[in-house]
Amino acid sequence: MDPTTGSHTPVVSGLFSVLDPEGGAVGIDGLSARGGRLLGIMGLYPQAFAGADCSKVPSAPADCAEVLAAAQSQAGALLTLRSNGSFKQITNVGAFDYQFTVDNPGGSVYGTEQDANPYGLLALRQGTFVADAGSNTLDWVAKDGTVSIVHRFPVPDPAEPFPTDAVPTCVASSGDHLVVADLAGRIWKETVGGDATLLSGPTGTTYAGGNHFTGCAADRDGNVYVVSMFNGLFPSPATAKTGSVVKVTASGDVATLAGTEGLDFPNGITVGEHGNLYITVGSISPNGGVVKVKL
Repeated sequence: MDPTTGSHTPVVSGLFSVLDPEGGAVGIDGLSARGGRLLGIMGLYPQAFAGADCSKVPSAPADCAEVLAAAQSQAGALLTLRSNGSFKQITNVGAFDYQFTVDNPGGSVYGTEQDANPYGLLALRQGTFVADAGSNTLDWVAKDGTVSIVHRFPVPDPAEPFPTDAVPTCVASSGDHLVVADLAGRIWKETVGGDATLLSGPTGTTYAGGNHFTGCAADRDGNVYVVSMFNGLFPSPATAKTGSVVKVTASGDVATLAGTEGLDFPNGITVGEHGNLYITVGSISPNGGVVKVKL
């Protein structure tokens, strides 16, 4: 996308996008660039499509078998997106995380739920961190494609205003540590070794709750900007134009970024070359777009 004109052109084509068996849309979730490489992560996990059969769907389109084969291969995959429009699979994070929840039950308020949904990622020279919103884990993917669990996020306290799983959605680097945010409205300071400290949460004193974090990005000074899609306490319905951006400094201070209150369902965020923030808005409505915020 050209931020000066708003025009955009496709970078990669051929990635599948379908409705999953539970009715949600499945496609590419997160992007991260490092050292001339652009990586993308696909949502869900291939096991979700294991029993799908096009012949049992009366209204199945002609290319159903082709799309289903792509879903069974690409769902949950970490991909290298090439400048010539092609892509290559590095490994399947969703498949690994789904099996992890099978082998290690109990990490969900729903008991033995088996799930995976790789969502946020951070590409580094040595490998890639992935925040999985389904398995509630932070993963590390080495250069050779080996996946390991860095941290499994705990189920929020039942007294919290958002009584559901952690749902980690994004990860960003800040100095010698990582910042991970989740849909339950919590922000974590995470070491590479897997130790996590809660910086803020729905009942914390550092930052008021009722937020649902979906994306984050860091600037050159180690500040991390975390997107809150909307403000409100579960199970109240999502409210438009209540989103915002929260700034987390390298020292761990947390506060709403001035001038970002009232965003309309923001989701993703990146820091531009000149220090401006670019935020996707209208993410769950038909009027999507990108806004620029000057720092």
